[in-house]
Amino acid sequence: MAPPPIPRPVAAARPLLELRDLNIAFETSRGLVRPVQDVSYSIYPGQTLAVVGESGCGKSVTALSILRLIPSPPGKVLGGQILFEGRDLLSLSEREMQSVRGRDIAMIFQEPMTSLNPVYTIGDQIAEAVMLHQKVSARQGYEIAEQAMKDVGIADPGRRLHEYPHQMSGGMRQRVMIAMALSCKPKLLIADEPTTALDVTIQAQILELLRKLQRETGMAMLLITHDLGVVAENADAVAVMYASRVVEYATVEQIFDRPQHPYTEGLLKSVPKLGAHAQRLVSIPGMVPNPSNFPGGCKFHTRCPRTRELAARANPAETVEVRSGDETFRVMARCTARTAGPVAYARGHAQLSAGAGPVGNVDPATGGGATAGEPELREVSGGHWARCHYAENFEKSPVTRPDLANKREVTPEAVASAELGEVTL
Repeated sequence: MAPPPIPRPVAAARPLLELRDLNIAFETSRGLVRPVQDVSYSIYPGQTLAVVGESGCGKSVTALSILRLIPSPPGKVLGGQILFEGRDLLSLSEREMQSVRGRDIAMIFQEPMTSLNPVYTIGDQIAEAVMLHQKVSARQGYEIAEQAMKDVGIADPGRRLHEYPHQMSGGMRQRVMIAMALSCKPKLLIADEPTTALDVTIQAQILELLRKLQRETGMAMLLITHDLGVVAENADAVAVMYASRVVEYATVEQIFDRPQHPYTEGLLKSVPKLGAHAQRLVSIPGMVPNPSNFPGGCKFHTRCPRTRELAARANPAETVEVRSGDETFRVMARCTARTAGPVAYARGHAQLSAGAGPVGNVDPATGGGATAGEPELREVSGGHWARCHYAENFEKSPVTRPDLANKREVTPEAVASAELGEVTL
């Protein structure tokens, strides 16, 4: 008889991290560019929130803004809050933020070669963070650094401590970055593509190490990834970002079983299926629009199969003609900033032709608010948010800030098999 499941941990009274309507902008020669608009999500102790989306959707900029690592100028926060344990990180001084970085919130950066200092040894760089935040001696700092390198699967860590970044492979440098982030046992780990440069075996070991730390310490994790297999295996909740905004937010089970946004559907369909005999892999047509030229209305409408299918069956008076690149097609007028007439797009991006520009209602002071015709993020069912006019129950659903304390059920067999190395991705 199988043992009963481990009881689900009681959710914390408040999130460890909470983003409220965050807006980030960059000053450019073409004006103010807003790669992050009205982003809200929360992470509870011990929870893993996965943020997914194509490159250029604003995932990494949002993560960097949590640690206030956006260079200023040209970057600046237009509005919103970043609450960590109830404190607004945007209101802290730089000195106060230095005590948060590394100790309370650590980050695994996407590019290990540009994140490691080439003139210092690996040991110096890991031990420096340990000694700064844990107030230990240099000897203890190096011992902790050596153990952290051993934990992430680096052979002969005592010798590797004295090597420089250029003496290691890309995958090895990535493991060093993970060791550095975990060495201070942070409350929140921001992992930006943490396993990109690793082979499948090491990837499984690293992900299991992160899960083990979560079980033992209650560490929360913000996981940024393109790998939906990693999301399915590790995430408790998922935020899907597209063109600066969260377009869907739900538990991992809801995202995979019943996605509500056509962009999420496209991401799931693009994953190769074992045993499938298709001639070509499914892909989402077009590209993520340039942040300096976002389209009016729903930002996904130039690539959306749902609005095209609906337009093909709808009354022509309810549709408009758009041109994206060399292709001309009709979409539902509701998805655009127009009610009738053609809308032209240049270079495959979302650039309205002269005289066809949307009349937006963006707040110039905070950068918040939706452009004309752009759907709001609504809770279309219990614990499931979507930003699409044609999602189920969208019109009747309330506009609320996404917040999920969901955590997966964990069985003793799963824990035991993982500790034995029987990990399947």
